[in-house]
Amino acid sequence: MRHIPSSADTLKLNGKIDKLALVVGVIQPLTTLPQIYLVFTSHDVSQVSLFMWTSYNVASVILLIYGFKHKLLPVIGAQILWLFVQTLMMIAVFIFR
Repeated sequence: MRHIPSSADTLKLNGKIDKLALVVGVIQPLTTLPQIYLVFTSHDVSQVSLFMWTSYNVASVILLIYGFKHKLLPVIGAQILWLFVQTLMMIAVFIFR
C-alpha cells in the first residue's frame, strides 16, 4: 500500500528544506573567500575574468529582486552575500590589473 503524505508531513519536509536552503545560501558564497584572499594577497588577477564576475553580479541583482518580490529569505540572504563577495572580486580586478 502506498503512503500518501499528510499535510503535516509536507510541512515538516518544507521546513527542513527551507532550513537547508538558508544554510546553503549562507555557506555557498563564503566558499569564495579563499579565492578572494588569494587574489588580494598575491595581487595576481591575470586569470580573473571581470566579465564573469560582473555577469554574476547582474544575475544576483535579478535574483535578489525576485527574492524580495516573493519574500524568499534564503534567496535574499544568499544573493546579498553573493553580491558582497562578487563585488570584492571585481574591486580586486580594478585594483591589481
